[in-house]
Amino acid sequence: MSEMSQPPTRGRPAKRDAVIQAARAVFGRDGYARTTTDAIAREAGVSTRTLYKHFPSKEELFSTVLALSATRVADAFTSYVEDGLRGVTDPDEQLLAIGHALVAHGLDFPDHFALVQQINAERRHFPPAMLDAWRQAGPLRVRAEVIRRLGALVERGVLRSGDPERMALQFAALTTFESTTAIREGRTPTPDEITTMVAEGVRTFLYGYHPTS
Repeated sequence: MSEMSQPPTRGRPAKRDAVIQAARAVFGRDGYARTTTDAIAREAGVSTRTLYKHFPSKEELFSTVLALSATRVADAFTSYVEDGLRGVTDPDEQLLAIGHALVAHGLDFPDHFALVQQINAERRHFPPAMLDAWRQAGPLRVRAEVIRRLGALVERGVLRSGDPERMALQFAALTTFESTTAIREGRTPTPDEITTMVAEGVRTFLYGYHPTS
């Protein structure tokens, strides 16, 4: 088949996706300030000219990559929670499922959380609007899902009432801190370790939020 007879739009989405995937990897590895569009183009296997056709600036490319990546991770978390809670009625088991979903979404997307580490290290390089878009697309959606699930347990009388956002943040900290620390130290926790980490976190959370008589 000649080039003239091939579908005219197939190459563009493929090249754009290649640029986005390459940018996510290079930004996460090298940081925003040190990354060049030439390096991303090489990683993607496209010309710099092609890259600029899709993304006129490095800032626009980073913003797009960050928002798409955050959305992908938040979608995955919601799916993990729904799968883990399907058919589960015991409140302790429900909390364990939410905790495991939090750990899993942190382990399954290392490229995304490498980007997040770069944001924390280079925050001064990013305009507030970009950071706000990232929070809305990812972290705040995850937090809202945790708030919703914990709120349902409060309504059932399983947990005492508290500030919803603080409850969600405390639950996340208790169930994910050990696994996050392990990852930062260059080690992936084993499944048995994750089970223990999450169970201990849930146990501590339940102790703190046990309803008063």
